[in-house]
Amino acid sequence: MNKTVFLLFIALISVFRVLSGETPSFDFSPVSEQNISLVLYDTETKKNVLSINADKPFLYASNLKLLTSAAALKHLGGGFKFLTKFSFDTENGTLYIKAGGDPEMVIEKLWVVSSDLKRLGVKGIKKVVVDDFLYGQKGAYSAESGDKGDNGYLAYISPLSLNYNAVAIFVKGHEKDQPVEVTLSAPSSYFSIKNTATGTDDGNNQLVVGAQKAGNRTELAIKGTLGIKRRKHEAVFKRVADPARYFIVTLLNLMGENEETEIAREHLDDQFFTSSERINFIYKSNPLRDIIRTMNLYSSNFIADSLQFYMGATMRGDVKQGVEILKDFAKNELGEMIDIVNGSGLGNDKNYLTGTFYIKLLKSVFSDYYGSIDFFSSLPVMGEDGTLKRAGTNSENSGLVRGKTGSLTGVAALSGVMKAKSGKLYLFAFAINGFPSKSFKPMWALRDKIMNEIWEKY
Repeated sequence: MNKTVFLLFIALISVFRVLSGETPSFDFSPVSEQNISLVLYDTETKKNVLSINADKPFLYASNLKLLTSAAALKHLGGGFKFLTKFSFDTENGTLYIKAGGDPEMVIEKLWVVSSDLKRLGVKGIKKVVVDDFLYGQKGAYSAESGDKGDNGYLAYISPLSLNYNAVAIFVKGHEKDQPVEVTLSAPSSYFSIKNTATGTDDGNNQLVVGAQKAGNRTELAIKGTLGIKRRKHEAVFKRVADPARYFIVTLLNLMGENEETEIAREHLDDQFFTSSERINFIYKSNPLRDIIRTMNLYSSNFIADSLQFYMGATMRGDVKQGVEILKDFAKNELGEMIDIVNGSGLGNDKNYLTGTFYIKLLKSVFSDYYGSIDFFSSLPVMGEDGTLKRAGTNSENSGLVRGKTGSLTGVAALSGVMKAKSGKLYLFAFAINGFPSKSFKPMWALRDKIMNEIWEKY
């Protein structure tokens, strides 16, 4: 049998297996098949061609952001923009700010805001009054997840935010037994730093970094040791204790104003920001479709839970209703009754869903040709960008798989759309639970291996 005939024979066997409903075999080790959920849906025949534990509840982690994406696009629209309003009284030097829930304000964009305000004539700020009551009296809240701590991915959700309400702390050791160098991602006196960490003559990392509220600031404590032979800065992300103050003090810094300026909270009517007696400015966020792309590309828990909070607050008057809006979407659009606690997928004992649920969700979006563009274009592309940039880079499927990743301890998931080697288009939902290691790399490697086999065989 020559090579051409042999390859044709193998191809015919693969086609026969698919048409006959025979499931190709997969090696899921070191995970047993009972800890695998895998569903593959043929968009042409409108049938599942592969189904493993499709109706068994699994943790899909951040794949839950697919539901948040679909619900937000439906209720708010891809072109929706968050508004942050500013008004400056030139006579008494008071700057008024009304938070609108923009979850994507980062330092680069705040610099643009500061430049625009200065150009309009805002200077000599003596007091700042902020209305950050959109989500409730406290201003900032924790999303439900069951997880606790001061890590950046557990940042408070607030209608006035900056850098996802977290700070990046960059640490570098230069000399043995000497204090390490500490730099922050935001130029602001809002932070105080207690640095007792020192360098060692090796490449080890024994740093302990903590963040806590200290008066009107977030205090960052850096302890332990860091090897001076480490070539790159060690990056640690911590949440800020008071998001509104973080935003305002950083804005004052960028404008060259006094960072110790008095800050007060007050309810402000929208009409307040239209008075011709003051300098008024409105900052409009990127369109929602772009914000959702950022969320899915980098799997931002902060953006997901912020969208959930915003919908709850503006549609039903209560941020806690945000998760109910997601549940109602699942019930009304997909015919699925689900039990979830947040819109991000965070929580190792929360948000159990099935592969069938995710296929229903993907099918529902896929059926709306125009509406599906915003949704599917937000997903990372295997081997090219986002959380899938380094996935499958040694295989031919790079660029042909779009999927939302999900990762928790022992959990890896990927759901989205695939153009298989055969040229056929599939929707898929895939999850691994109970991976016998806390290390993510071997778990992701198994995920990528299985996805590549599916791409090859179908």
